[in-house]
Amino acid sequence: MGTARTDLSIRTKLLLLSLATLALPWAGCQYAREMESSLRDAEQQGLLAVANTLATSLRGRNDFLYRGQAVPVRGTQGFLAIPLLTEPNLDGRVDDWPDAPESWRAFESRQEDQFKVLAGSFDRYLYCWVEVRDRNWVFDADDGAALDETASGDRLWLAFDTPEGGRSEYFLSGDRAGNLRGRSIQRGDYGQTRLNNEPRIAAAWARSAAGWRVELRIPLAMLAGNFGVVMDDRDRRGEAANSYGSLNTENLSGGAPLIVAAPQLRDYLENFRQPGVRIAVGTPQGRTLSQVDALPVPAAVNPLQSLLSRIYRRFLERSALAERVLDARPFQLDSALAASAAGGQIGSALLATADERRLIVAVAAPIKARESGAVLGVLQVAQTSDRWLSLRDRALTRLLNLTLLVTLVAFLVCLAFASWLARRLLGLRDAAATAVSSEGTIRGDFPGVDATDELGDVARSFSALLGRLGGYTNYLRTLAGKLAHEIRTPLTIVRSSLDNLDREPLTPAAREYAARARAGSERLGNIVVAMGAATRVEEAISHAERSRFDVRELLASACQAYSHAFPERRFSLRAPESAVHLHGAPDLILQMMDKLIDNAVDFSPADSLIAISLEASPEQLTIDVDNVGPALPEGAEQLIFESLWQARSGRDGKPHFGLGLYIARLIAEFHGGDIRAENLPGTDGVRFRITLQGTS
Repeated sequence: MGTARTDLSIRTKLLLLSLATLALPWAGCQYAREMESSLRDAEQQGLLAVANTLATSLRGRNDFLYRGQAVPVRGTQGFLAIPLLTEPNLDGRVDDWPDAPESWRAFESRQEDQFKVLAGSFDRYLYCWVEVRDRNWVFDADDGAALDETASGDRLWLAFDTPEGGRSEYFLSGDRAGNLRGRSIQRGDYGQTRLNNEPRIAAAWARSAAGWRVELRIPLAMLAGNFGVVMDDRDRRGEAANSYGSLNTENLSGGAPLIVAAPQLRDYLENFRQPGVRIAVGTPQGRTLSQVDALPVPAAVNPLQSLLSRIYRRFLERSALAERVLDARPFQLDSALAASAAGGQIGSALLATADERRLIVAVAAPIKARESGAVLGVLQVAQTSDRWLSLRDRALTRLLNLTLLVTLVAFLVCLAFASWLARRLLGLRDAAATAVSSEGTIRGDFPGVDATDELGDVARSFSALLGRLGGYTNYLRTLAGKLAHEIRTPLTIVRSSLDNLDREPLTPAAREYAARARAGSERLGNIVVAMGAATRVEEAISHAERSRFDVRELLASACQAYSHAFPERRFSLRAPESAVHLHGAPDLILQMMDKLIDNAVDFSPADSLIAISLEASPEQLTIDVDNVGPALPEGAEQLIFESLWQARSGRDGKPHFGLGLYIARLIAEFHGGDIRAENLPGTDGVRFRITLQGTS
């Protein structure tokens, strides 16, 4: 049994070989990575130079950084007023405040109540947003109850240093929901107290899900130095207050430094606004004073940034190059870079956005005092990767488009060449497969002999080989007839000499030798007759005329004749009830059956059965000849049908030359069929099966 072939065809091998050109796009990607790395390094160096230049321009300008306050000291907790981009409306609503959870300051009480404060600055005002978690807000009894402690309710106290060097204390309270009043208590020389309204301090009160909230506004001109808040919380009017906050609740002393950016700082940073760039100035603690944020604004995109270039980007995995994710908290600088700059060092980092879709190059530089060199603040510059990625993508797109085009052209050329080569090879294969016909004739022509390449040499070699094979085949075909013709004359002389020798007186020994010579001449004569018969049969087969006849009737008549010719054997015929017609040569079919029956008689024992069966279908008919006897030798199933091949022992004394089954095969092939031999299963014997085409 043969095994399935798994070798790749030459066409497939050439196509796989053409895929080696994909190394060009791979090399292009490697080049793009190197170029991106160089552009990124250049971008970092450029941003470092920009940050250092801006930090140098702000060197010693603490008045340019902070509004009238001293420089905050590292490690201290202060009230940082975040830069507001729009002016909040004093309505107790959160719509116009930024989401900055890191900038809130929270204060815990001894009970479950809590309040937190968010400070911001816009133009000439300080804004505070106060969130209070309280079960109920207690209002004052009426407008005149401010000085009557037995009638007072919840109050929010403010205390801050004034520009004149003094200290002011104000409280916010009201007798109804809505706007609150800023008021202070003024004490006279003789212990009298008087309530003063402060119209410059405005506030609004509103309920929230967890309690209530206050939104207030104070002019920055009133503030200097420290700032603090305290909450007087009462469960009912007139009770002692549960006070908590950032001040000493006994005398409202203490507080924390109020940190507000100078108004000109933002205008100065606006001069350097660029799309895709964020410039921020912060405190040494890493809190933002002011910033110009155009980071979400994409840089100008080249029209070549098509879908194809975006696909190319996916193969570079640029998000894996980021050191860490950019801190997305509002008003918060990158902590690592801010800490490095606060220590006096210039640093840079490659960051990624939270969704890892964009890369950010961030650098930070310290802003120092002129004489002491102390760090006044931190300047941080961040830029998206759009610009250098645009340059990289432009070069990458051109490079990969060119290499992919070259790869496609090379692939198509290899495909065309492989198809052309495969077509020529298939032509040689088909020509070689049909070079020898079923009748044994050799084709005289062979394709591709005019080609000048190696395949042409192969075709010419095959053509020469077939020519020599054709000559040898013709020689073998005519050899039997030539030998029969050449041997016939000397054989006649030998026979006549033996006849004359029989008339002469011979000794008994001489007569025995003469008898042997006569027997040898008879055998030689039979050989000549058989060889001539084989030649005549081949010629008769090639010139036989076809006609329509009943195979069933032909086999029935032949089976009766075989019973009379071989009385020591038994014959049986199994055939359909109706006629089985075949378009062929009935004489040749009968001659084929004679050869098969003769072979079956020679190999079967006496009184054994030789069974003949006929089966017909619309496409073909099958004739089986079964006989009991020795099995076929292994591997001889096809060899027995070759010319001059035999496996008989000659025990019957008859000469056998291996031509009978060869002639039977020629007759079967003439009728478009074939003949096969196989051992009978489960018993000793052989079956010859003839399959013929052309039933009607």
